[in-house]
Amino acid sequence: MLSDIPDSARIALPYIEMPVSVIQPDDILEIRISGKNEETVQDFNTKGSGYSATGSTSIQSSTPNYLVDKKGDIEMYKIGKVKASGLTIEQLKENLLALLDKEIMNPNVVIRFANLRFTVLGEVRTPSTYTIPNERLTILEAVGYAGDLTTYARRDIVRVIRDSSGHREIGTVNFTQKSLFTSPFFYLKRNDVVLVETDNKLRKTSDVLARTASIVGVISSLVTVAYLLIFGRR
Repeated sequence: MLSDIPDSARIALPYIEMPVSVIQPDDILEIRISGKNEETVQDFNTKGSGYSATGSTSIQSSTPNYLVDKKGDIEMYKIGKVKASGLTIEQLKENLLALLDKEIMNPNVVIRFANLRFTVLGEVRTPSTYTIPNERLTILEAVGYAGDLTTYARRDIVRVIRDSSGHREIGTVNFTQKSLFTSPFFYLKRNDVVLVETDNKLRKTSDVLARTASIVGVISSLVTVAYLLIFGRR
């Protein structure tokens, strides 16, 4: 892995921008509201449709989590349904500020993703879909969650399948080159699928060696038995 990195103490890499995440159904958003009227603000932060990690409604948390439903909406105290799917965090914040301005003096809203879901398939030790309480994830961390690459993983071509609001694309990442760190797919987006392909040449070579070793073992055993039968009688 990373065979083209020079042997030096420190290596500077080009700046890479973080991808802008778009809210999607089943995302969990942590939304904290503040403003001039503390009593009203407290109502919004304690009576909102908070969504806990277990999926139950939480009315005790000072920063409730909101589940984006299948229609792409969240439901907030006194406001009702608010469209979230297809928006960025900043866009949703602007919409909420406009709605809260009627309820709270000098409202302020802080929003962050409370979960990140991704899938790793193919030549990894534990392929699966993972949901973690993070906002940011690199492809290296994703592979780490899946138990690392197997012996037969193809490291020069790792696919990232991305579906952003119906727009699908497939990117390729090379785990053997430092260009990995500047790839637009180095940072994963929500619901990305990482597909690690099999190195068929390596697997074929390994299978041939395994069969050869097995045949040599059988021949060795037969030679030993024959030797004992021939010379053991003397």
